[in-house]
Amino acid sequence: MKTTYGLPAKREELIDVLNTAFAEQNLDDEEYENRVKEALNAKCIEDLELVVFDFPKEIKNQLFPTSITTQKSDFPPAAFSSSTKPITCSNSDALSNLFPARSSKAIFTTDKELVSVLTEKSVHFQAVFGTQKVDFRNCRFEGNRFRIDVDSVFSNTTLDLRNQDLAGKHVDIFIKGALNEIKIYIPRGGVVHKNTQVILGEYSIKDKRKGFLGQINKFLGTDQLQPESIAFTITLHGTIFLGNVKVVY
Repeated sequence: MKTTYGLPAKREELIDVLNTAFAEQNLDDEEYENRVKEALNAKCIEDLELVVFDFPKEIKNQLFPTSITTQKSDFPPAAFSSSTKPITCSNSDALSNLFPARSSKAIFTTDKELVSVLTEKSVHFQAVFGTQKVDFRNCRFEGNRFRIDVDSVFSNTTLDLRNQDLAGKHVDIFIKGALNEIKIYIPRGGVVHKNTQVILGEYSIKDKRKGFLGQINKFLGTDQLQPESIAFTITLHGTIFLGNVKVVY
């Protein structure tokens, strides 16, 4: 159930927290701007909770004393907007080994997906002349190895896997397409294996801690406020032509 009562006041309170985090150099420019936009677009209190999903517990508890996002329910709230569609993947289908559990498409449009439960049955995302954002931040990972298929042509696709439940897991991401950009956000501590061919494009891994703000946070000791590093593995497969693949942690 979505909670809208008190949304304007809670939104203002949360943005104040984001402003403080930015002023104290705990968020870089891009992360700060993205979270403010997410807060402004929030349609309910549950949307706001995911804006600070990785903040220290004391801050989250102060903002949301009765937070429901930490309960890992089967149907968590939408992360982006009222148009966000939750995806739950299960193994009930007898053909689960042959076909993806769910398929989501963004064709000439913007698609924002919230994945609540992911099992060892694959999930498939497609974008053609569109923008697709897939949020795994509040996802429950059932199993040890997972497969995500991403097709992207003339599109921008973002996978947000910044979830501490990835600890000890292995994710295979199969990507293919052309003239696109695929951005993958992951927690600290993971190992990324690149079996992907990027033809006439660019593959990069960005560690935000090595940036200017990250060095300042380390000097001041404020980097300890960030989520703990976890051990997990991600393997990238497939081929991209005239596109970019960026892994950010």
